[in-house]
Amino acid sequence: MVQFAVAIFLIALWPHRAAAEMPDLTGSWYLTLRTSTNAKVPIIGNTNIKSTTHLLVSIKATDAGLAQTQQTCVVDNRPSRSITRTVLPKAFIDHLPIKTYPISVTAEPDGSVAYYADLVQQFVGYDGAKANGVIPSRAKDPAVYDWDEDGKPGASVLVDIPIIGHVRIYMVQTNHTVLTGTVRSANKVEGRTKQLLLKQRTIGADNRLLAANPKLTVAEGHNDFELVRIEPGSTCTDIARMAKGRF
Repeated sequence: MVQFAVAIFLIALWPHRAAAEMPDLTGSWYLTLRTSTNAKVPIIGNTNIKSTTHLLVSIKATDAGLAQTQQTCVVDNRPSRSITRTVLPKAFIDHLPIKTYPISVTAEPDGSVAYYADLVQQFVGYDGAKANGVIPSRAKDPAVYDWDEDGKPGASVLVDIPIIGHVRIYMVQTNHTVLTGTVRSANKVEGRTKQLLLKQRTIGADNRLLAANPKLTVAEGHNDFELVRIEPGSTCTDIARMAKGRF
């Protein structure tokens, strides 16, 4: 009995961390999302592509918990080799879906507050439900459609090649990214991105020499994210302004 009382006394004296204070994250946010990809492209060769995506985000409280809605505003791709550069037309950016998904904000034993978001698998240039888990490999696949409404199958991107200039490529892509981080304050969240899935197929091109399929793999580095609170009512125009000079 004496030993039990001593044990209680020692526990009472042991330093405890204060319980994490759960900040209110509802409101408008600017999300900077960084990813890195290694691409092996026939004729062109190997290159590392770092991408920084700037998004307008809102977080709302629902009966099921916090829900985050994102809209892509700017995508900045930078290859390690200057021989080529992929340019995403405005129609491509405009057709990236506005999507909503639940986020998890939990108190950790060390007193920090953890943030987790599953951005949900995304399909570009084709209907994921019709594809039944298999990414299309040809323009006439029933799952492929004119995703960006430019009169061409799938999604169109421009590959800028010196001397040749812009070459339009038609492709389909799927990706799935999750965010794991820490709530630093009621106005800032930061952490790491993880690409769970990344697949792409070329289904056509203006120049047949570039109609080959790149081999994509997720690369190390350039894999962080940052959420910063912004003024309510902000738009993609505001995000584009804030994105200047940031990569």
